[in-house]
Amino acid sequence: MSAAAGSSLITTSQAEDSAVDRKELANGLSVEAALRRIAAEGLWSEFERKSQEGGRISRLSAPLAAICRLVAWRDNRQDATHLFWCVTVIMWLSIPFDYSLAPYAVTAIVAGHGVLTTLALALALRAWRHPRLEWMQNASASLFAFVVMIAAIMTGHRVGGPNFERFVLVGFFGMTTGLVLLPLTTPWMALVTFVLNVCFVVSQSINPAVDGASGFLFTLYCSAISVVVIWARYQINRRQIRATLSRLREAHSKRLMREMAHTDALTGLRNRKAITDEFARLIGEARSGTVLSVAMIDIDDFKKLNDTLGHASGDEALRSVGSLFSDFARTSGAVCGRIGGEEFLALLPGAGAEAATRAVESLMRDLDRMNLSNPGSRVADRVTLSVGLVTASLGEGRGHHQESLMRDADLALYEAKNAGRNRIVAVAASSLKHDAA
Repeated sequence: MSAAAGSSLITTSQAEDSAVDRKELANGLSVEAALRRIAAEGLWSEFERKSQEGGRISRLSAPLAAICRLVAWRDNRQDATHLFWCVTVIMWLSIPFDYSLAPYAVTAIVAGHGVLTTLALALALRAWRHPRLEWMQNASASLFAFVVMIAAIMTGHRVGGPNFERFVLVGFFGMTTGLVLLPLTTPWMALVTFVLNVCFVVSQSINPAVDGASGFLFTLYCSAISVVVIWARYQINRRQIRATLSRLREAHSKRLMREMAHTDALTGLRNRKAITDEFARLIGEARSGTVLSVAMIDIDDFKKLNDTLGHASGDEALRSVGSLFSDFARTSGAVCGRIGGEEFLALLPGAGAEAATRAVESLMRDLDRMNLSNPGSRVADRVTLSVGLVTASLGEGRGHHQESLMRDADLALYEAKNAGRNRIVAVAASSLKHDAA
């Protein structure tokens, strides 16, 4: 199916789903909501192109990248918050051990491992509560890594001796390797590793146990590790984008298959099963006193159109009428479907007899203006419609069922044909009760 056709199917339920999208934005986007946003923002062509790219995916546009980020938000948030909590708990648990090693450094230990780390945790968790501001999440994660490194330097400096270097190395390598798990963008990852390296260099310069040569050598080691970490996170980000696009494409394919199973291939309207299922739902969920009008609609002398102009012209006429019904559904709130051949069914919830008649009359006038040729018709030289219209009040205590309403509409259509076609015959629903099939 073409991208345009896929977009058409996806956009069908946009209006009714917009409220759901707004709620989901608080926790990222579901796959279905993401597909609706891709269609609504006109990104369908780019999505199709990028999702089919093999190997390395070229750069996404900002709107599509934002949608992919929102789809991955739940997983990224979980990874980030788990890391924040794990590091913080380790810092808390290390307080008594560090104190037993150097009780005279208790102030630095509590300030760094306890107070500063806890404040950084609180800021990070707050920033990662909602996906709206990506820069806040990147900044808070970077600040958290910086604070842990500062806590290690504070404690190490106060403890002194060879333990100074040990504290610094544990802080640096712990946070640098932990950064691989943080879903930071590549520029922010480069920035935070740069800051960590600056902190490491500062620690080397104030540590009297480190001479210039060994400090320089350790700095080179740490810088090399930082480059590897940045590259690893970059690759993870690219793989996540590919996985997200693949996930969206798979969901889109499944949705298209579901839509196709309920869509008439020629007209794009609901097929017989889909329209009758919707009919049954409207009746089953109707409250007492709910009004429903049912229009059984037939193209006049359609067989003669096929006989005189050929089946290709007949198919083209059906597609044009299907397009007309789609516009009619959008403007009137009707539910339309093709139930076979040249016969269509339109359901108008909430429309009484007069309102439904006016709506169908407007539909017939629009068809007349389209001037679709039917030279073999006994009614006119163009395509016309005959309509049987029945209106019923539904709900508890009513005796109307889907089968009886369709039968009444069919009988009204039969009368419209007998009366000369190209007209509407409206009747009230039969008051007889019929058992539901």
